[in-house]
Amino acid sequence: MRKLVLGLTLLFLAMPVAAGDLGWRAVEQEAAERLVAYLQIDTSNPPGNELRATRFFQEWFEAEGIAVEIDEFEPGRTNLVARLAGNGAGRPLLLMNHTDVVTADPTRWRVAPFSGAVLDGYVYGRGALDMKAEGLVQAMVFVLLKRAQVPLNRDVYFIATADEEVAFRGAFRLMEKKSELLREAEFILTEGGLNLVEDGWLRFVGVDNAEKAPFWLRLRARGTPGHGSRPLPDAATHRLVRALARVAAWETPIEILPGVERLFRDLAAQEPSGRAEKFRQLREAVQNPSFQASLTSDPAYNYLLRNTVSITVLEGGPQTNVIPGEAVAHLDVRLLPGQSHEKFLAELRTVLADDTIVIEMLQDRYRPATSSPTDTAVVRAIEAVVAERFPGRLVTTRMLSGYTECGILSDLGPYCYGFSPFLLDRTEGASVHGGNERVSVENLQRGLRFYYDVVEHLVR
Repeated sequence: MRKLVLGLTLLFLAMPVAAGDLGWRAVEQEAAERLVAYLQIDTSNPPGNELRATRFFQEWFEAEGIAVEIDEFEPGRTNLVARLAGNGAGRPLLLMNHTDVVTADPTRWRVAPFSGAVLDGYVYGRGALDMKAEGLVQAMVFVLLKRAQVPLNRDVYFIATADEEVAFRGAFRLMEKKSELLREAEFILTEGGLNLVEDGWLRFVGVDNAEKAPFWLRLRARGTPGHGSRPLPDAATHRLVRALARVAAWETPIEILPGVERLFRDLAAQEPSGRAEKFRQLREAVQNPSFQASLTSDPAYNYLLRNTVSITVLEGGPQTNVIPGEAVAHLDVRLLPGQSHEKFLAELRTVLADDTIVIEMLQDRYRPATSSPTDTAVVRAIEAVVAERFPGRLVTTRMLSGYTECGILSDLGPYCYGFSPFLLDRTEGASVHGGNERVSVENLQRGLRFYYDVVEHLVR
């Protein structure tokens, strides 16, 4: 560990001294060292054991004179809430992150997943991008506001939750215990967003203002079992496969949300002239079958435009020579904001064209997709900082194909945005939940200043 810290110290001593009264050179070194320590805390979920991460923040914050509140709602499963008081002119800002990470297979890593090793300018560790580095940046910004005694026009909260990667127990607990705060808060900043670098060029800064809702389903077909040597046309497996073929061929209707419309309009400047005009007039352009096909055949665009269905699990019999009496498939359905899950079920039933197939929800309850406005103080603050730090670069809104705590907590009213301060190419981004997850030291130092500037715009 001493060698690791020394290496980071020497790395930062080589960096130019930055202007400003926060002592950025020392702050960046501190952030890098703290990230190494944070990544060494194994909070793989399951089982989570987020209490270890909570203690990490508790010791740090209390040394800075910041009181913390820890809620251990199950043994070893904890949420942490800390507050910096503002003058009340604005409603609270919540900096939210989760402390758990997905599991890691060490055989797919060049270093131990919880070593926090620094190699070739990158800090490696499970959670480096999802989302311990961002959580560390949020904590560092939170502490810097306190150190610099920045006059705050609103309360600022740092909130670290447990179990985001599995069952959102921390978020649901927060709703239970901090419902008044969530109703009072104006904005949540959390994971998400994409600042895409291609060929060394920052293509855009993307702010997630919307998420699709997961609506996971099980299809269950039943039929007469028998010997595999005597095919049964109406076997459960045959009926299920026929129905799934219809699902796989199903083209759900195109729906264009305001944030998605803005994304295409903003990206138009980066497209060839003919295609650019179609991006600017998306609603009209998608009526053209050829253009629509060009978009929906691209997974990066298709999910933005429609409800999606992926067949993810198939289960039949355990033996090759036995026709099973039951066959099961799982569908990963993602619904756009504003969509009715009951209406989708009715449409799916028509597509299956087999009333004997039973449809079951895999979730305890359905939670609708979330969407926040595309023109708020958060988006404007990010635009202002990008104009200062990355002149001429595009800021746009995006819809996340996945699902975060925004989908739960925004029920109580705050606008929720996924925003990352890191500039990533596709290779770096692909390490999330995979092997060799990492964030560059350069990204960490630049991202820290980026995030601080955005938050400062929001609280002054």
